[in-house]
Amino acid sequence: MKAMMRPQPGDLFYLPAWNSQEVYGLVIGRYIDHIEPNIGHLIEVFDRFYVEPPVRIEDVDRSRRLFRPVMWDMWFQKPYPRWKILFSDPTYDRSQSNYEHIAIAWHNDIWIGGESRKVPKEVFDTLEPSICWRTHHLILRAIIHLAGILGPDDKHDYHRLPPAYRVDNPEAQKAVEALALEMDRRFQVWQENEKKLKPRAKKP
Repeated sequence: MKAMMRPQPGDLFYLPAWNSQEVYGLVIGRYIDHIEPNIGHLIEVFDRFYVEPPVRIEDVDRSRRLFRPVMWDMWFQKPYPRWKILFSDPTYDRSQSNYEHIAIAWHNDIWIGGESRKVPKEVFDTLEPSICWRTHHLILRAIIHLAGILGPDDKHDYHRLPPAYRVDNPEAQKAVEALALEMDRRFQVWQENEKKLKPRAKKP
């Protein structure tokens, strides 16, 4: 594991989350690419919830998304610690993320697979809005979908959320901050345990 600094396409990282029973754990996201000109970092988040990080990349369930791909600013503002990259995948290709069909509403057009297109308004209104998500808002978004308040194909809709799940609720902000700090602490423990389990090199 390494702290998230400059992820590469295909890198798998964790997001702190709690499930519908409010058990602390994590979900796993995949870094797709940086979208020029500085629009944001395109990511996808998978719907499997873990109480501990998977040991091997093969153990990561990438079959279903928790919500549609979004742009992320990748800015870790204090007190939020940097997330960890769990695995890198040198064989990754954007087609594995169905990149050519990822669509985001952008002003009066849509951004789809790296291109700008015109679509009818009824299609435009169903798409993910062009929000560049902040880190702690992204955590709350994962929690919202794990709770079943929004489905995997639902765009973010502030007015559908109970007050406890809204980003402007101070209590929700405190809860997300506590979650992020606790999961970072757990990762430090897991990393220390990993080091203890690794066999020491024999002296010549």
